[in-house]
Amino acid sequence: MRDLFRKEISGWSRGEILWLGFSVTAISVISAIFNISRNMPVLSGDFVMSLSAAILGCLAAVFTGQGKLGAFVFGFLNSILYGLISFGYGYYGEFMVKFLVFIPLNVYGFTVWLRHINPLGNEASKRSLSLKGRLWLLLAISVFTGGYGILLMFLKGAYPFWDGFTTIMAIIALVLCIMRFSEHWILWMIINVVSVGLWAAPFIDGRGQPVAVLLMWGFYLINSVVMYMRWRKREKLERDFSASLN
Repeated sequence: MRDLFRKEISGWSRGEILWLGFSVTAISVISAIFNISRNMPVLSGDFVMSLSAAILGCLAAVFTGQGKLGAFVFGFLNSILYGLISFGYGYYGEFMVKFLVFIPLNVYGFTVWLRHINPLGNEASKRSLSLKGRLWLLLAISVFTGGYGILLMFLKGAYPFWDGFTTIMAIIALVLCIMRFSEHWILWMIINVVSVGLWAAPFIDGRGQPVAVLLMWGFYLINSVVMYMRWRKREKLERDFSASLN
């Protein structure tokens, strides 16, 4: 187990390790302080579940950025907890996508990345979409978001079209991630902005105070920008490395 963990963090810079540690610590501490300040129990089931989902989500996001297989292990566990939390807040689109799509895709993604590990840094190889691929991507997002939003409206979900938008975008982003396309980070940037708004809504309308989940999405937003730049840089390094072998 120790050797496996060392292999997973091989190639990380000190700054990247510190970023992960800071994020997990900050979310945990701020969430606890918030609950204490509102006289809410720190060890309540809701708090523990939200915090656990947030920490697992942070681990999955950072490991994805590093191109490590642990991304799908943490993503699998995060999908279970986050799906249950979403159901409790009426975000049925988020709930369904986690249980019906994300859990099986995380298993599938692990097997795909396992077959495409680049010797340079011992991480998954990376590539980019063509212009034609990007145009098809925009069309797919538009069509599926509209259809799914209508379905959620009939199910009387909270904010059906915004929920549907993040749901469809998340599915497509995960598929692109599994296929190792750098553009999945651009989709996550958009998803993260919308999701921050979705999880801020319960604070505003009084339905709840999921501070850990809100902080998780804030972390995702920052992480997606940082990791997109890293993926593009690593993509170039991998091309140069492959060219030097030929």
